[in-house]
Order: sequence, then C-alpha cells, then structure tokens
Amino acid sequence: MKRFKIFTIFVITIIVLLFGFFITHYVLSHKQEIDSKRDFPEIEKEGILRVVINTNPIDYFIYQGQPMGLQLEILEAFAKTHNLNLEIIVENNPDKGMELLISSECDILAQSLSNSIEKDVNYDFTIPVRQTKQVLVQRISDVEEQNKLIRDLSDLELKTVYCSKNSRNIKSLNNLNSLSSKNYYVVEIDSMPDEQLIQKVSEGLIDYVICDYNIAKIAQSYYPNIDIETDMSLPQDISWCVRHESKILLDSLNHWLEYFMQTEDYNKITRKYINNNRLYVDINSEFYSGNEGRICKYDSLIKKYSVVIGWDWRLLASLIYEESRFNPNVVSWAGAFGIMQLMPVIYYKYRDPKLEGQESQIYAGVNYIRDLYTLLSTTPSNSDDMVKFVLAAYNIGPGHIEDAMRLASKYNKNPGSWDDVSYYMINLSNPTYYNDSCVKHGYFPGIYSVNFANAIVNRYKHYLNIIPE
Repeated sequence: MKRFKIFTIFVITIIVLLFGFFITHYVLSHKQEIDSKRDFPEIEKEGILRVVINTNPIDYFIYQGQPMGLQLEILEAFAKTHNLNLEIIVENNPDKGMELLISSECDILAQSLSNSIEKDVNYDFTIPVRQTKQVLVQRISDVEEQNKLIRDLSDLELKTVYCSKNSRNIKSLNNLNSLSSKNYYVVEIDSMPDEQLIQKVSEGLIDYVICDYNIAKIAQSYYPNIDIETDMSLPQDISWCVRHESKILLDSLNHWLEYFMQTEDYNKITRKYINNNRLYVDINSEFYSGNEGRICKYDSLIKKYSVVIGWDWRLLASLIYEESRFNPNVVSWAGAFGIMQLMPVIYYKYRDPKLEGQESQIYAGVNYIRDLYTLLSTTPSNSDDMVKFVLAAYNIGPGHIEDAMRLASKYNKNPGSWDDVSYYMINLSNPTYYNDSCVKHGYFPGIYSVNFANAIVNRYKHYLNIIPE
C-alpha cells in the first residue's frame, strides 16, 4: 500500500511537471509569436519602413549621382506621409526577396512583381502601382527583314529566347511555351540586366530577348534597330507585396495608393519615368548605375582623397553632389565656389599650390574636413553620428554645432548624439535657445544644416545599395 502511494505521488508529480512544461512552452511560443508580429503599428512605433526593391531603369537606379526611380519616389512619398524613415534593401532575385519578406526582415516587397503570379497563403498584393507587359525584343536590319519579324508565337519554333535569370516572368514564359505547339528555348542569363541584353540584340550578338515593355521602350530610343511590337503577355499589374498577417499595413497601403494615384504628384512621377516622349535618363551613360557604376567624372579623384579622412569614397561623393551637383562652375550667393563649394578663405588655407582645378578643390575640402574632426570637441555616440556632426559643420562651420552640443548638455541630453544635438540645432532659431547664456554664436536657422547632413547620409545609403566599391 505504501509503495502504491509513492508510485501514485510519482505519477502525479510527472503529470504536473509535464503539464507545467506544456503550459510554459505554449506561453513562450505565444509570446514569441506576438513579439515577432510586425504590422503597421509596429512599423510606426519603430519609425522605419523596410523595403526590398530591385534595380532597373524604371523603378530604382542612380543617374548622375542622384537616386531615382518610379517605385522609389512612390515609396518615399508614402514614408513621408506617415513620418517614416525609408530603409531600402536591394535584392534582384525575387525568391530571395520573398524570403526576406516572409522572415520579417522587410515590410514591403517592391521588386516589380506582377500580381498575376500564383497566389500564396504567406503574402498578399496591394493594388497596382503601375502596369506593363512582356514583349519580344528583336533586331531590324533593313526594310526587307521587317517582313521576317516574329509576330506570332509559332514563328519562334526552335529559336532561342533570352531573359534575365532573376525574373519571375520566366514561369509565365515557360507556361506559355508548354501551351504552344511550337516550342522555343528559354535561356536565363545571370548577372545581366535587361538593358544590357537588349544592347546585345542591337549589336547582333543574340536575336531575341523578352522583358518589361517600359524598359524596352526606353532602350528603343537608343537602339533604333530593335523592334518591341510583339507582345509576349497580357497586360500585367505591378504591385507591392506584404505578409499575409500584415493586414493593417495592406489596408494602409491600399488606402494611401488609391488617394495618391489620383494626385498630380503621381502623374508627374509616371510622366517622368514612363509616359514621357522625351527621355529623362540616358541608359548608355557611364553615369547610369546599370552600366559602369560611376557616380561622376571625378570618381578617381574622390577615391584618391577620401582616404585622407578615412571615408568611403561614396560618402564624399554624396557630399559633393549635395554641394554642387558635380558642377565646377557653381558660385553661391555667399561666394563659395567649385565642386566642394568652399569659401575662398577656407580654400586658400587648405589648398596645395601645386594642384589645380577640381583636384585642388577636393584636396582642400578633405583637409578642411579632417580639421573639423579635431575642432568639434565631442565624444560621439558612434562614428555615424560623428559623420553627421562633421557634415553639418562643413555646411555652416563648427561654432553653431558646438552651441547645440552645449544646449544638449545643459538640458541633460547627450551632446554626442546626433538625434539630441540636431534638436537643439533646429531650435537655434528659437529665441528661448539662441539667447541662452551657453550659446556663443547666436541665432542660426539650424534646420538647413540638419537637412543637409541627413540628405548626404541618405543619398550615401543609396550609393551603397547600387554603386560598387
């Protein structure tokens, strides 16, 4: 009897422990599920909207130093409306992009996806942001050969058609091929964008490419010997993609898109990149990111002198773009000149008499930046914050920046934090602050220098996305 009681107690103990284990496991799993949930309220709370986007001459690219693109501008408008910082992740492979979305590493997938692709329980599409179709790009050599152009799918029998490897449209092409009684071969080309494949058609290196009509239309302006009149798909809606559980984000996007697409701002964007008879972008330019990946004609000098201050050359390029748009003939109202917009007193203090032209400008500019690191008496929270301090000081001089740092200290904020100090920089136009006894340089409209520094860093992030080292 005693053994039975001991056995019973043992069994009950085991049952209680197991029950406790399952309850704990359920609670932790449920908590993890809640913690991992990321919908629009969580995005707004963090203040960051993460988007995966692909590069092409319609949606996202760098041209003459400026980040551009239809989808980029629409996303920026949405982020601005909701006071969010837009964080761009470049991924041209749609399968990898989908992995980033499902794993909550991004919030929106904006990879020029057609919402006609097979649906999935893991994601939903927004309303379309633009329309397109797939077309066959082929070469026209002379008038006689125009009669030989492919106009019917059956005419592609046993011919080879090329397309970018990282294209979701390959699935629809293969389906189209399987439905046709006349088979053709589809070859996927890795690491080569559509515009380069089209160039190969123009040059006679390959005969047929299938790609987005809008991209082909741009290319036709540069390669008049190509034909793009043969459709390879029905009209396709290009939409953004969100996780299925991000219901609030989906509703917010759709509601905003419905409004925004009726505005003149949206019309300007579409005219700029799609409905435009006058080309906005020269895709043959060496300063278009789809080609050489150059930012400007001074790249080699920028790379040479950026090491003086330990900067990534693309950050220095972003500063120069902000100052002069790489135009060496710009002179400001205050007398600053050259591509780095140096005041004469600064230029002559830091220049090397043996150097000339824009090399002399860049040399003087980076040596001035090196001194700004020393002049700013602060211990920044991190190197990124220090870069912004230096950029703001480059814009207006270190004195006002130091005033803002002293105000931050006085009000028990961190004088090494850009977020804290930039608040007081902006408020140096407020008499409550610029009349403070710790402010030595008086009134200053600091919002311009804050915007200056932030704009350079934000553009630099785009350069990192697209421009190779």
